[in-house]
Amino acid sequence: MTALADAIRNIPLFSGLSREDIAKVLGKFEEISFGAGTIIFAQGDPGDAFYVIESGGVQVLLGAGGERSEIIGALGPLDCFGEMALLSGEPRSATIVAVKETALWKLSCEAWNELIQKHPTWLLQFCATLSKKLANADRQSLQGWTAFESLANELYEAKTPEQQQFLRRAALLTRIDAPIVGELLRAPLARAWLADLENKQFPFLSAVDGDTYAFHPFLKKYLMQKLGQCEDEETVRQLHREIAAQYEKAENWEQALPHWLEARDWPSAARLLTSRKEELLNESPALLRSGIERIPQDQFVSDLRLVHLKAAACARLGDVAAAVKIYQEALSRELKAGASADAFSRYMGMADALLRKGDYGHALSLLRGAIETAEQDTRNEAGGLKFDPRNANTPASGRSQDFALSRWHWVWTGLSGLFSAPTQRLSLRRWIGGILGVAAFIVLWFFPPDIDLSSAAIRQLAFLCLTLIFWVFQVFPEYGVALIFALGMILSGLGTSQVILGGFASTTWFMTLGVLGLGAAITSSGLFYRLSLQLVRFFPLNYNSQVLALGFMGIVVMALIPQQSARTAIISQMLLNLSESLGYKNPSKASTGLFAASFLGLGQLGFLFLTGSTTSLMAWGLLPPAVRLQFTWGYWFIAALPPTLVVVALVLVAVRFLYQPETQAQVSYRMVQNQLGVLGPLSRSEWITLGVLGATVGGWLTSSYHGIDGAWIALLALCVLANTGVLGLGMLKKAIDWELLLYMGITLSIPPVLTHAKIDHWLVDLIAPVIQPFAAKPVLSFIVIALITYATKLVFTSFLTVVTLTVALLPLASQMGLNPWVVAMIILIASEVWFFPFQVDWHTMAYGCTEGKGFSYSLMYRVNPIYALAYIVALMAAIPYWRYLGLM
Repeated sequence: MTALADAIRNIPLFSGLSREDIAKVLGKFEEISFGAGTIIFAQGDPGDAFYVIESGGVQVLLGAGGERSEIIGALGPLDCFGEMALLSGEPRSATIVAVKETALWKLSCEAWNELIQKHPTWLLQFCATLSKKLANADRQSLQGWTAFESLANELYEAKTPEQQQFLRRAALLTRIDAPIVGELLRAPLARAWLADLENKQFPFLSAVDGDTYAFHPFLKKYLMQKLGQCEDEETVRQLHREIAAQYEKAENWEQALPHWLEARDWPSAARLLTSRKEELLNESPALLRSGIERIPQDQFVSDLRLVHLKAAACARLGDVAAAVKIYQEALSRELKAGASADAFSRYMGMADALLRKGDYGHALSLLRGAIETAEQDTRNEAGGLKFDPRNANTPASGRSQDFALSRWHWVWTGLSGLFSAPTQRLSLRRWIGGILGVAAFIVLWFFPPDIDLSSAAIRQLAFLCLTLIFWVFQVFPEYGVALIFALGMILSGLGTSQVILGGFASTTWFMTLGVLGLGAAITSSGLFYRLSLQLVRFFPLNYNSQVLALGFMGIVVMALIPQQSARTAIISQMLLNLSESLGYKNPSKASTGLFAASFLGLGQLGFLFLTGSTTSLMAWGLLPPAVRLQFTWGYWFIAALPPTLVVVALVLVAVRFLYQPETQAQVSYRMVQNQLGVLGPLSRSEWITLGVLGATVGGWLTSSYHGIDGAWIALLALCVLANTGVLGLGMLKKAIDWELLLYMGITLSIPPVLTHAKIDHWLVDLIAPVIQPFAAKPVLSFIVIALITYATKLVFTSFLTVVTLTVALLPLASQMGLNPWVVAMIILIASEVWFFPFQVDWHTMAYGCTEGKGFSYSLMYRVNPIYALAYIVALMAAIPYWRYLGLM
């Protein structure tokens, strides 16, 4: 256990935290050093951090600084300071100065808030203390006001009408800048009047800094009363507008914002907030938060930029719970507005599971990513012409270059708007999809074409076309459309319930259920967090080694957690922290390279393992039963390994050359070692999960010896996890994607339906002319199938691309002399390609989880052609190996 960990445990406020929570808080500490005489923070500065002294010492001073400061205390190693400002949100109450070379551990507001959420009784006690202090202050204020009022009245009445008007209007200012106050209030003699006021014996006016003054609080109160008596409300608002405009012209955003708000000019306030968000977040997060809270609710909820800003301000101030609540409410509104219920419900369910575990940081990142997805959908519907948060963090030169490099992206984004996920009730895209689907159904049902199919088969084809079009345009949630298909087929008598719902009794369905449960346990128990730290520490902490480490780490976790969104949400923030610990700017070429390497496992190589993605499980379920028995978890891995290695090699080499770091890495293992040290031995849940994981993978690898199907091994793992309490009822409800399982259960019935109606043969006759000319040349036929998949992916999701093309192309396998698994693998590999962000929702999730700081799309686009080329090269390289295995 490190000295810092011991120090934290000895601080009463932290003493009740669990090992894992202490490790996560410890991971947020930043080591900083100060030379002798350096001011660490000054009295009146924003309270933004908590400090623990590692070595050295500091003095605590009270006053304005310099000779007028009074030393009221001294602190040494393992002492702490700064907690009051964090809890209250008020400016620093004292100045802290290093008395010699001093090393500190700095804890951010976000990590502090995780502590408060774990120990709410401390927050209640602190609030009680504040209440007592405020009550005493109120009594003293009342006594002082009575004595002061007569002095203020005497001063005011002695002034000329022009001076009285100036004083009344000057009371609107939070601070009085002598050089500009005359221009602000149209009072040329303002400086002389202020000088006269400053020379009064009673301190009506006090100097704050140089030529900046502040009224005595009692005088300000008196003048505001006079202003209310002499000026009507609209005149006061107009004054605020004029003052705000003057401040904004002078680029004084902190002073301009309160006056726009006092004027109730909400559009101008929102414009200032969103255009100057970085300055306000860095310098005045409390002002930013309070400013947004004053904007009417109807205007706030209609602008997702303000939602992001308020959540970011809350997180910056340490109120992570409030930030989480803001995003939860925003997602709830998206759902009520007709957004993609299945996607957002999954995000909210995963966030709820993390919140129950106390992991507010990851929950916040996950919800932020969901909102980013909603913003991406909104931009797609509008043709990509709305505000893009990516550009807000990009320098002007970078934005122009971004546009020059990606103008075709915007064309495609506009064209693809019809195919993006819905964000508004009854959107145009959903209407178009609904009309097309119903029209296709009516034509095939009532006006059957003269094709080589029976009348019953054509009616089944009508339901299939309706279902496919509804899926493509996402008229309803995917599982909802699947239910329409199932009920339509059963109620019309075109299929029996045993056939249409047979997918729920298949080994694929139970395999997926068990794997999802195992992935949820790995994530929730903390085992995944520990594994990620160990993998990073195993490799040297430099850029080249970490690129390899992240590629390897992604591949390992891909085998354990099939849900791309879960992998992305947890790893993204860790990648951002790693980039920062290496000293890289965010975003930069170096940080983008780290993300590009990790994306190998997050989503680009899901075909390597049978459990690597839900699309792999779905493709496996669509294979003929005999082929499924052949391709166990181990044999799938063996057959898919060579093309995977080709992709990994090409992409990692490309990443190394495409994303050369701009700066030298700063090597430090200390924080990772501290986090692992605090985690200590594995907990009971981790031991159980690790044991179940090992037994499950071992069972899959040896299935050819014991003859137990992999699905029942996965289900047995779920049974153990549920009955040992690792996966409680709440986790089973929230962490497992039941919408996906419902969708999969019905989709698995499509191949038997097609075979029974001989629609599969009809599809073969339809598609064969495109592929058969190349059937004798595997290289060309593989390329053709891959290109068809690339084109399909421009419109379909990865899951739907795999389902549609696997169903359509599997019957061609025998004619081409291929094992059906080879055709499915070609489709799986090619379906991972992406050219534009709208094609991969987990990409948007990674971007949102890091607030756009992890990578930039203008840089990430560079690796897209490499992936497209690498997949085709990998397929070519696999041909001799698959021949050796007897698969072709």
